[in-house]
Amino acid sequence: MTDIIRKFAEKYKRNPGWCWLLAIVFLFPILPEYISPFILFAGFIIFKRQWTREGRKARVGTLGKLEIAFMSLALASVLWSSTKLDTLGSAGLWWGMFLVQVMIYNLCTTRVKIDKILKAVTLSAALNGVLATLQMCSFTLNKFGYVGDSFIFPNPFYKSLDKAVYTWLPFSIRTNTFKDRASGFYSNPNLLATNMIVAYPISIYLFLNAKNKKQKFLYFFMNLLISAGISSTLTRAGCVIALAGWIFMFAVLAKRHAKELLTIFIPTVAVLIPSMLTRYGVIFTIKSGGVPTVSNNSANGAAAKKSSQAHFQIWHSTWDYITKHAKVFIYGQGFGCESTGAFLLGTYELNKPHAHNFIFEIWAELGIIGIVLLSTIILCAFGKLLEINANNGKNFDLVFCVFTSLMLLLLFGLTDYIFNSPKQIILFMIILGLSQAISQCYEKTLIKSTDDLVKATSKTIKEIVEL
Repeated sequence: MTDIIRKFAEKYKRNPGWCWLLAIVFLFPILPEYISPFILFAGFIIFKRQWTREGRKARVGTLGKLEIAFMSLALASVLWSSTKLDTLGSAGLWWGMFLVQVMIYNLCTTRVKIDKILKAVTLSAALNGVLATLQMCSFTLNKFGYVGDSFIFPNPFYKSLDKAVYTWLPFSIRTNTFKDRASGFYSNPNLLATNMIVAYPISIYLFLNAKNKKQKFLYFFMNLLISAGISSTLTRAGCVIALAGWIFMFAVLAKRHAKELLTIFIPTVAVLIPSMLTRYGVIFTIKSGGVPTVSNNSANGAAAKKSSQAHFQIWHSTWDYITKHAKVFIYGQGFGCESTGAFLLGTYELNKPHAHNFIFEIWAELGIIGIVLLSTIILCAFGKLLEINANNGKNFDLVFCVFTSLMLLLLFGLTDYIFNSPKQIILFMIILGLSQAISQCYEKTLIKSTDDLVKATSKTIKEIVEL
């Protein structure tokens, strides 16, 4: 034990910023929303002091500069926002979470370090999956009368602490909790689902490229826990997108990894399909006698269908408001969800906190200008990955898994707002930071024009066919 502590102390002394980065990536999804950001701020201060001491300047890269432009617009929107405090706080969250991307870009200078970040993301998600599974299993056993209330795992895990903290704060924070849908260490099942969706392709990459049988079993088990975590949230879009992600990865990687991907698919289907059926009330419903039965007309099914209808109503109402207000269409009504929730309630009598779609939400907040800036950031991130010369199997797997993580996150964002909390925003920043880190560590063909983008895309398709 003494040797372990001594070795860690030596590693920390050599590169304290790196140690803090690993801790941030691992701990952020596990700690409460009001503690995690302070871990990031402390880590960044230590990293910045280290860089100053070594005579180096922190870089942000082209992608980072685009994000700064977007975040500057978000901050400037305080000037015309009617919810100035919310706008200032929301913009501040983006600026704060951006720090982890700066740390990844500057500290992840080798392929080994990139893999360690991916392992930290996966391990953290797997622990969330464990807790989510326990929350859902204990709730279900209690629901059917097999265990007492005292055996139910807290859901969300920090529910009591959250209540105490939010009550103490001088302003109101509204969080929707669901006792019948697992939230893990998050405050809401949809927030947890975001984390699980991002980690799912990464866990597959680690499984496919494990060095030995022990590692292969470990990453297979982690992937199973992540799948179980998605399932336990009973988030329909999360389950569908995870399955779609596997199909996408299988279509691209089947030539080299068909058998291994099919091995992953078995537990994925085994836990995700029942979740979707439960959400729609097809299985695990209860009659008055307390006996499970099969029914298509259950309360769960009706609630799920009603939720889908509500989403379409929210999207239609948001689009209607944007197109009928020229100023909102062009530059928005101010960053932050509070303004969107206000017009949904005041104009359309919809008591919803946001647009449940990141495109509509950002458009309502920052107008077409904000959408163009965010789209440019996303395209630049994809471009960073496409320009890499993935000339061997592992390199291609790495690039493809990060590409898929970003794609799945954005797809999930079409059904729910994915930038609603620091623990969601940081996932986006981590993926962008990894895109930058991979781009600087691997040989690449620079994309400077549309023709270059077409060539890079053609190159990637060729690599898919040949590898």
